[in-house]
Parts: sequence; C-alpha cells; structure tokens
Amino acid sequence: MQRLLAAVALVAAVPFSAHAQTRDVTGKVTMTGTGTPLPDITVGIVGQQVGVRTNERGEYRIRVAQGEVSLLARGLGYKRQTIRLAANENTANFTLEKDVLQLEGVTVTGAATTTDRRVAATAVATVNAAELNRVPARSLEGNLAGKVAGARISDNSGAPGGGAQIQIRGATSVLGQGDPLYVVDGVIISNAGISSGASAITRAGGTTGSNQDQVVNRLADLNPNDIENIEVLKSAAATAIYGSRATNGVVVITTKKGASGQTRWNVT
Repeated sequence: MQRLLAAVALVAAVPFSAHAQTRDVTGKVTMTGTGTPLPDITVGIVGQQVGVRTNERGEYRIRVAQGEVSLLARGLGYKRQTIRLAANENTANFTLEKDVLQLEGVTVTGAATTTDRRVAATAVATVNAAELNRVPARSLEGNLAGKVAGARISDNSGAPGGGAQIQIRGATSVLGQGDPLYVVDGVIISNAGISSGASAITRAGGTTGSNQDQVVNRLADLNPNDIENIEVLKSAAATAIYGSRATNGVVVITTKKGASGQTRWNVT
C-alpha cells in the first residue's frame, strides 16, 4: 500500500514540476503613434522556432521558460521589435513602427542561397585571384584558359587586344549563341562583342568587314586584379537560379571589397 501511494505521489508531482519550469507571458501589440491594435503579428522567442500570432485585438499569450527570455515581434510592413523580460516579468507590450521601405518583407530568390560544395547538385568550378593572375593575358577570358575543366575558350580574332568567347557546355545551338551568362557582384551584365571599326577606317583588311577587326567583349572592361574569385556554374540546373538565359552556363564574378584590419598598400 505504501508503494502504491508513493507511485501515485510521484506521478502527480511530474506535471507540477514540468509546469513550474515554464510561465505564461501575455501582452498586446499596437502601432506606434496611433495605438491601433495589430492582428496577425508573430511573437516568438529569440533563437527558437516557437511563436504565436496576435488576435484581432492585438493580444497574445505565449509560454516561455523560467528565467530571462527575449521576445521578438515581427510582421510584414512593420519593423521588428525585441523585448527582454526578467525572470519575474509576465507581461510584454510591443509598439511596432511602420516600415516605409518594406525591408522586413520576405523575398524568395535562388541567387541568395548557398550550399556546401560537397553536397551541391550543380557542377561548379572556382578560380581565385591568385590562380587568375598567375599568367598574364590580354583579357579576362584569356586568364580563365586552362583553369576551368571542360570550358572551350577561343579568340574573336588575331588582332591585339581582341576579346574571346567561352563555351562551357559546348555548342548548344546551330543558330543561337552559346555564350554563358555573366553575373558581376549579383548584377547580370552584357558581354556583347563590339567591333572597333579599325579595319573600315584603315582599310587594313581591304574590305569594310574583316575578321581581323579588333572585336572586344565588354568583359574586358574588368581589371583582373580587382577580382576576388570566379565561379563557373556548368550544369543546366543553374537555370533554376538565373532563368533560361543560364542554359549555356553562368560565370559568377565577385570583385574585391574592403575588409577590416590594418591598411595595406600595394603599388605595381
């Protein structure tokens, strides 16, 4: 009989002990200035995937652990607010300010996602600044020659200063161009070859249109010394990030940026 009473007492003490480790926090979320209650605002615990939504009166109730805790209120169109509660506080009222620039909105974009190379589903080749400038070349495409497996790089012409063409996945079309998509610091750029018209002016080729004209791609405007690294996306899966223009592959170029630390100078 004593054992039965002890077991009953132990079972009754377990939920009481678990409830004693948590507490309920209530409050209200209103708009700054007007005091208007804000419904459908998410109130959660900072650092945890736990949250509740306010009702039509802007009220909420959330269960948190004992001790100090930080609550975060957020909603589309409003700036976030964080309140830190002490162990003996059970009320937290939020006043959210209108977000004029809509910076708290959530945008789903493939360009902002990253993954480890060992689990990446796309074939990616990376060329850093040291490898890029190891051998001097007349254009950025020339610097990539021999450093990206499977890429075919051919010059536009034999004229000095002429640009080059890159084919990452080979000839993908009979009539269309096979140039990859170029992205510099997140911005898509045009790498169209523009003729200088030197042959037409000097009559060096004997005709107005000569294959010896100095056709320079816009990628030549980039200084190879200003580039941090280049990533070449070879697979057609890159179209999920950049659209149909990435069918022939993508060349993602990241330029150098300032970093914290001691100032250094390098004069060449």
